[in-house]
Formats: sequence, structure tokens, C-alpha cells
Amino acid sequence: MINRAELKARARQNISGNMGMLIVCLVLIGVISGVCNVIPYIGPVALLCIAGPLSLGSCYIYLNLTRGFEPDVNVLFSGFQRFVDALVLNLLINIFTFLWSLLLVVPGIIKAISYSQAFYILAEHPEMSGKEAMDESIAMMDGHKMDYFVLWLSFIPWLLLCTITCGLALLYVGPYMDATFANFYLAIKPPVEVYQNGEFNNNFYQA
Repeated sequence: MINRAELKARARQNISGNMGMLIVCLVLIGVISGVCNVIPYIGPVALLCIAGPLSLGSCYIYLNLTRGFEPDVNVLFSGFQRFVDALVLNLLINIFTFLWSLLLVVPGIIKAISYSQAFYILAEHPEMSGKEAMDESIAMMDGHKMDYFVLWLSFIPWLLLCTITCGLALLYVGPYMDATFANFYLAIKPPVEVYQNGEFNNNFYQA
């Protein structure tokens, strides 16, 4: 059983002293997504294309954060260096989640949880394709889907706070949740060699 309190305690420690840059990254993602949403026709397509690389960049940031490295806005955009892999992974996740959701809502949720670790895996394994990262996520989440679901449910009071504050609390809750789920990934992943990705050899996963 995953210790949720311990994961959250680690996350609070990770984000402590780093909130400024984490908020900048969060706002940048929000602004980029908002701009894409208001551009007719091209905007939604553009958002679909950049969502994967931005998700991968966000995983780099939070996995770095768990290793004690300060967040860097440049790392957020580093996912574009693996544009094709990130794009394919994002498309596969959306397509398969949608198809499973056509059966019923519950199968869609279960599959979304199964795919939840794919971007972390892609971040750690530069040799993997998007499809391989998704398959690895499915295998990794075997036996941990309920842990993930309950962990997500534990943030409902925080999400309600975001609603009450008209989204203002999201500036704290967003990084807090992201750091918690990054620690969840580290808690369930098998003990394998840590991979370094390209130019991040100087800061990514270095002790």
C-alpha cells in the first residue's frame, strides 16, 4: 500500500522554496493553452500538437525537483526535443482513453489511470517510443491503480478550494499535486538504472 501522507510530505518539501518558478511554469502552460483555445480551427490542432511536449517538459521539471534540482522554465520546453515521441504518446493516450470511455465511464477512467505514468517513463527512457512508454505504464500500474485513484481523490478538498477561490488556489495546488504524483511514480517504478536525457546530463537525475 502506498503511503499517501509520505508522498504528500515529500511533495511539500520538494516545492518548498521553489514555488515562484513553478508558478511561472504553470501560468505559461495556462496562457499557451488559453491562446490556442481562442484561435479558431488552428488553435485546437496546435494545442493537441504541443500538449505532449509540454507534458513531457513538466515531467522533467518535477522529476528533477524530486532530485533536489531547482525548476527551470527552459526545461519546460525541452520536451519539444522529443516532439514526435511526445506527440505520439499524447495522441495514443487520448485516443485509447476516448475509445474505452465509449463503453462506459468507468473503463475510461481505469485506462486513463493505467496510462498515467507514461510521460514519466518517457522522460526517464530516451530510447523508448511513445507506444513503448504507454505499454510500460500499463504494466507498471498493474496492482497500483487503486492507490493512484485514492491518491487523486485525496486532493478533492484542494480542488474544491480552487473552485471557491476562482482558481487562485490552483497556483499552489497545481505544483503540489504534480510533485505528489511525481513521487508516486518514483515509489512504484521498478529499481532500474537511471537514464540521462541529452543535454540534461548536467542536471537531470544527477546526484
